[in-house]
Amino acid sequence: MNRPFRLDSAELATQFREEWEPRDRALFHELLFGLIRWHGRIIWLLEKLSRRGLDAPPAVFSAAAIGLYQILFLDRIPDHAAVDTSVELARRAGGQRAADWVNAVLRKIAGDPDYWRTAAPDKGDAALRLSILHSHPWWMVARWMRIMPPIGLKAFLEWNNRRPQPSLRIDRRRITAADAIAELKALGLDAVRSSLNEWFITVQHGGDPSRLSPIAKGWAVAQDVSQGFVSLLVDPRPGTTVLDLCAAPGGKTGHLAELCPDCRIAATDKEPERLQLVGELVKSKEYLNVNILPYQEMLDRREQYDTILVDAPCTGTGVLARRPDLRWRRTPADVARMAQIQLQLLQLAANRLSSGGAIIYSTCSVETEENKGLVDRFLQQARDFRIVPADGYLPKGLIDEAGCYNIRGPETSSDGAFAARLERKRVTIADSGKHDGV
Repeated sequence: MNRPFRLDSAELATQFREEWEPRDRALFHELLFGLIRWHGRIIWLLEKLSRRGLDAPPAVFSAAAIGLYQILFLDRIPDHAAVDTSVELARRAGGQRAADWVNAVLRKIAGDPDYWRTAAPDKGDAALRLSILHSHPWWMVARWMRIMPPIGLKAFLEWNNRRPQPSLRIDRRRITAADAIAELKALGLDAVRSSLNEWFITVQHGGDPSRLSPIAKGWAVAQDVSQGFVSLLVDPRPGTTVLDLCAAPGGKTGHLAELCPDCRIAATDKEPERLQLVGELVKSKEYLNVNILPYQEMLDRREQYDTILVDAPCTGTGVLARRPDLRWRRTPADVARMAQIQLQLLQLAANRLSSGGAIIYSTCSVETEENKGLVDRFLQQARDFRIVPADGYLPKGLIDEAGCYNIRGPETSSDGAFAARLERKRVTIADSGKHDGV
């Protein structure tokens, strides 16, 4: 279970060979993300099935993993073909001894696939059993067992292992959702409008979303509907100023610009390379009300804004289906580390916020320490702020008892997300005098 894992699904997904046929690209996409998603379970099964343990070279191990994944999780490739291909790959990488090992392991799997699909430790640690069954790190499952009921936890783990379909936000300035759906259907792709937000559609497509015609033509961007609700909570108004403090890669910046062309948006990000992506999006989409603001310039200018969006860097545990590598790249220490960064960002935002203004704090995490717990830490320091219930901006079914936007995913058929609207008390002349000791 501790075998090193260094694949980055977001990066690798952009590296498909252009000359591949669409069918080959789709299979590569399926194998790549499937192997990352089920990495923990595959390791456990190979350890259990191998008498000599996992001492095979990486290329031989990969050959066995590819065959195992095809037998247990795909139905498009016959088992005998999956075994033969993996055995030949192992032979080329490690010789006949390696080929014999892969052949023995995969034929055992193919002999009783139903058993191996559900095999797991039958005694001891409940978190370990769930982590093996659903291919998540033990420490994540153990954490979630403390905050989720058993049924909810099982649904969440299963949801993280789904094959996510692309979600598109339609640019309302250029096309209607109905016309975008009609275009996709004319190309043989099923697409449905979100029941939660009419400007989002989901496409039944297994490949690279950037190849979808609405995106290629500039009519839409890839964005999950869960993130769209964050922009609605920002609620940009004509004549107001908005600072998008962690803007990259620009999805929410663009959404805000479309929601209110008559507000002024300053988009910045601490990483210059990522801020460049925002600039490219703003230029290509012709968002005339967005100004790209270098991070250091934002710090030096000390300008105040009516609204500030802090879409904070986080552990990303709400988007593990789309970013399956994150479950293997994160560590328990990352939760506390991210929370400290998030608190610093909130403090910075408070120093740039006008009297009576609002900070919208959001993450794509499900960890309490990064969400409501982090907001509580901030409010203990910033007594002039309060949570404004999000049900004045979003559907009530998305709001928790604290008034925050808070979903884990299965209940809304979307990614997990959290957001809180934190408004600052408007300072009056009398209040100002009290603070000055008058």
